[in-house]
Amino acid sequence: MMAGMACRKTEYTTIAEPAYLRIFNNLDYKISLDTKDAPQPFLTFLLDPELDAAGIPVKALITGDYLDKRAPWARPYPDAVNTTLFQTEYPGSAKVLAGPVLNGYDLSSWAQMPAGKHRVMFVSRPISDVPFYELPKDLRSHIIIDTTIEFASREVYTMHILEKDAATKTPGIYIRNENFVKQPFSDSLVYVNFYNLSSVGYFETGKPANELYNQKIRDTMNVYYTLNKMDNQGFAHPITGHWGVLMGPVLRSQDPAVHPYYSFPLFGDTTANKIYDGKATQSFVFLSPGYSPANNPFMQTGGDSRGNFSELRVGTDGYRGDVAFSLPADILTGMVVTIRSGKYLNRSFATINTIEYVNGKFYLMTIQRKYEPPVY
Repeated sequence: MMAGMACRKTEYTTIAEPAYLRIFNNLDYKISLDTKDAPQPFLTFLLDPELDAAGIPVKALITGDYLDKRAPWARPYPDAVNTTLFQTEYPGSAKVLAGPVLNGYDLSSWAQMPAGKHRVMFVSRPISDVPFYELPKDLRSHIIIDTTIEFASREVYTMHILEKDAATKTPGIYIRNENFVKQPFSDSLVYVNFYNLSSVGYFETGKPANELYNQKIRDTMNVYYTLNKMDNQGFAHPITGHWGVLMGPVLRSQDPAVHPYYSFPLFGDTTANKIYDGKATQSFVFLSPGYSPANNPFMQTGGDSRGNFSELRVGTDGYRGDVAFSLPADILTGMVVTIRSGKYLNRSFATINTIEYVNGKFYLMTIQRKYEPPVY
């Protein structure tokens, strides 16, 4: 079933020289007295817009409407049966020409677009179910970003709309030319890289959406991973040799360079049958330089580490225990995709992952490998 959801069935004219684009809206604030002058964080994306004499968009080569705040987990395949109007990413569930399987990686969550130089525009729009071009002109006039970007043929781009400065709430574009499709990654390893894309000054002045302790991290941190097996009562048990392992630094920056990928084994538990990983979670501890998991003096909750410590847990349902952040992912194996494949009801596959911290929240983007379809 999940394999079927990963395919789009609509027929479209092919694009001779495509680029592949995925967009996330990271403008995550509520309109209040402090943000009343900031644009409504609900957007319409326009590629090569056509404007009338008053500078109001009237049509575009590509229109991505109803672009809402991004979801905590960007899944490795589009939800093709989703009929929700508001979109947590572009293309989301929009019926567009999707990316192919490229070098073994599923790009169906990226939209194809013509390569070349394009005008890119984002317009802040009201939160309503009225299509963008049916809005009154004055409600189509709040253009928050208007720029030109060169997209190279058969390159993969992840674009973010971000707050550039915590004090001014100024929005801007961050676009990363992904390189995972060009790397010789092993099928037996899970890969992950990390970004702190927070705005300038967020650590000093920003407030997390949830006021729990330890939900802010400093602009310079180190990240350590732990692989856990889950028991039937929902308790996590670290796997020997995979507790508190250093991955590398995480630095706050909106420079679009691709950050290094780190890895851990698909089957960290040597007793696993190498087909199904068993119910599992992955934990990532963020500590400022000078601290490590072995000498960490900070508590999960009930004590403010002043940005020196935070922890992110990925997967699964039914986990017990306090943690600052928890992200949904595969309900059985977290970052690992477990799916019916070949003759197996549950078969685990390695993935490529990106974890992004943006102004007090963590987000996960997972890319899956091509896998053998189920045999019934």
